Parts: sequence; structure tokens; C-alpha cells
Amino acid sequence: MAKRLTQKFFNRPADIVARDLIGKIIVHRTGKKIFRARIVEDESYFDENDPASWARLGRRKDNFAMWLCAGTILIKNVHKHLMLNFVTGPAGKAEAVLIRALEPLNFEGRCSGPGLLTKEIHIERKLNGVTISKVKGLWIEDAKRVLKIKKSFRVGVKKDLNIPLRFYIDGNRYASRKK
Repeated sequence: MAKRLTQKFFNRPADIVARDLIGKIIVHRTGKKIFRARIVEDESYFDENDPASWARLGRRKDNFAMWLCAGTILIKNVHKHLMLNFVTGPAGKAEAVLIRALEPLNFEGRCSGPGLLTKEIHIERKLNGVTISKVKGLWIEDAKRVLKIKKSFRVGVKKDLNIPLRFYIDGNRYASRKK
């Protein structure tokens, strides 16, 4: 059985966690179905000073989980789509990684976007605020695989930081085609 990532993995800066999540396997068991998919694209977001971060709005009902402990699941509703994020760094400091695309491993589905992938692997809002170590049926497995990881600026962000915070597997057909 593959090693599951622990809260310790997430207790680092968002950009480091985001890069290290590329290639890992996310597993979601719902009912009798188990979805397994490789993380092929993600983005890191920081605190109130990041113009693209949900934290820039201050603590609110819909983003409070960003300030919780590392490994907390943050489910954000954007344009009627659920977005899967994992909180990183120490509690009290808002940082998170958005999962942008997955490569299905044991199912067929459209996972080439953050709103699509949550539908395909049946991610629900009730996971919001729960830590990865305490949630039943959702985990991330380590995957020892050599990958060519590239980075770029975040997708669909009007005001961005001047550093590339999007990570993806070069040439993977599920990763976004950034224009």
C-alpha cells in the first residue's frame, strides 16, 4: 500500500507544497466507488497580500478554513463550481493550494479544470474545514515518479504576484492550456 501524505507534508509554504503535490495520487472513496487520479496541475495562494487569494478579503464564512492548520481541506464555491484546496503552512497564516487538474487512473472523466474534477470524483462541500488526517474516504498517496514539472503564472488571474505559482506536468493532456 502506498504511503499516505500526513499533515506534516502540508506544513510548509504553499508554493513548495504545490510543486511537491504534482504527481501524487488523490484517492476519494464514496459509497462503493473509489476514484484514483494523479495531480497534474495546481496553484499556490498566499495571505492577505496576495491579490488573487481568497484571504485578501479577510476572514469570512466562505474562506475561514485558509487560517486553519496545515492539511485542512478548503472547498470554495466559484461560479457554481466547487474548488478543492488544501491549506498549507502554520495555523493562523492563510495559505492554500488549489488542485486545478487530475489525470484519471481508474475511471473515465473530465478532470481538466478545478470545477470539473470535483464533480468527477464527487467532492462535496461537507469536506470544508476537515483535516486530511481526519476525513474518511479522502487521502493523497505518495508517488515516486520522475516528472518534468513546469511552472507559470496562475490561470484566469487578473491581478497576480510577479512570481509563477502554477505547477503542472509538461505535456500532460489534462493540464490547462494556458494562453
